[in-house]
Amino acid sequence: MTEILFTTADVSQMLQVDKSTVKRWTDEGKLKCFRTPGGHRKFRAEDLYQFMSEFNYGISPLNLYPQFASDEAVIRRIIVKKEYNVLASVCFNSAIQGKQGDVAKLFSEVYRNGLALPIIFDEVLRPTLKRVGDLNNSGKISDAEMQLANNALSSAIILFSDIVIKPGSIGKRVLCCSVEGDNNEIELKALAVLLESEGFDVLNLGASASLASVLQLIASKQPHHVYLRVSDSFDLTQLAKAKEMLSTHDGKIFVMGNAQKVQISSTPLIDRVCSTFKEIAGVQHDLFVRKTIDQNEIKN
Repeated sequence: MTEILFTTADVSQMLQVDKSTVKRWTDEGKLKCFRTPGGHRKFRAEDLYQFMSEFNYGISPLNLYPQFASDEAVIRRIIVKKEYNVLASVCFNSAIQGKQGDVAKLFSEVYRNGLALPIIFDEVLRPTLKRVGDLNNSGKISDAEMQLANNALSSAIILFSDIVIKPGSIGKRVLCCSVEGDNNEIELKALAVLLESEGFDVLNLGASASLASVLQLIASKQPHHVYLRVSDSFDLTQLAKAKEMLSTHDGKIFVMGNAQKVQISSTPLIDRVCSTFKEIAGVQHDLFVRKTIDQNEIKN
């Protein structure tokens, strides 16, 4: 990837100071630069980012992030320092303006530089969704503005999905959907991307699906596991039939979303409640490890 270089005039404009101030900072050793054969100062994005972080410069790095978004050194620095709040702020600022391409680029660049999918979805996507929802609930943004932001996030996940590495199918089919009363289609799409990255064949039934349609798909497609997003008002005992159908091949029911408040011990119908994407990834790892152990015990 081509390294980004800035001139003294660029830095002056970005940091809102005179060019003489920029030159003084370089002379004092506060701001790194190098000189071209002609004697002109050039600045690397990483050095600018380090300067703003080290000296607590008034302009937040997130305001300049779009200009740095193609610079791997800056992205790696943000990831190493776990400044996920910076990434979430950039995501929100792009989403609220309906810039799906910028959101997709953000997801893609941090993913290519080593940020795991569960962290992207838990620390960048989810805080953005919450901030958009909170602002709408408080009347600070309109329903139209919220829809614009959500559409940008939804489209960005579709674009992002194309660059996510997906291994060959492991021969396991999973069904995921939001059940009656839960309309969070965005997190559902992110869930599908995460599961596909683990080699699962995903059947995404969409948001606010009826329980009847869930049962019909379980009967016809016989998924190995089912992931459901449900609202607090959803009666978990309604899943008895689904659990019975899945039990024929030791299928599991995993619930995410607002039902994280439900205690697993309150019903034998749910195998686990996952409140984060990290927990979902952990479930798949645990199932794989347990299956491997069982297979080894059979061989022995």
